[in-house]
Amino acid sequence: MPDRITKNKKVSIVYSIMNDKGEIIMEVSPYAPVFYLHGYQNENIVPGLEKALEGHKEGDVFSVELPYQMAFGAYDKQLVMEVAKEELTPFIDDFWVGGYIESFDEESGDEISDSERFFMNIEKPQEPNGFIIREIRKDTILLDGNHPCAGMDLIFNVRVVSVENASIMELENGYPKESENYDDEY
Repeated sequence: MPDRITKNKKVSIVYSIMNDKGEIIMEVSPYAPVFYLHGYQNENIVPGLEKALEGHKEGDVFSVELPYQMAFGAYDKQLVMEVAKEELTPFIDDFWVGGYIESFDEESGDEISDSERFFMNIEKPQEPNGFIIREIRKDTILLDGNHPCAGMDLIFNVRVVSVENASIMELENGYPKESENYDDEY
């Protein structure tokens, strides 16, 4: 009998995400599935999807509708900031709408700007790659630390690729080691 997804299982999945209009807005490639350790609230899986996966087995295909609270969270206006271009030029050479900027590190001995303080005070932007450039103005740039899907009710179309026992090291770390053996059939 195949393993079911329960706490301490290492799981890999592929999925697409649709908005409430039925448009696909994000897809995980079958050649690079998402791995997570079930029951450990890994950052690479949203809480509602982890809960929906409970009890499924390898090969299961299903859809689940998730309200924004169980997906990427509410849109937080406090994660949006207008920053002077001159404050960002030491950290980035080129600006484009949709580009990402990672948070800043304090330079030792130097005064820090308001924008650097803003980035340092946010424990973790919702967008895993940093802050999205939303708008480029004459002298400033509008940055957004929200995940692109924040505030959206979403539909996840999921296929469970594998379910296996996690290793002792994975259980201790609370995070899975990705498999290097992908089947070409995916």
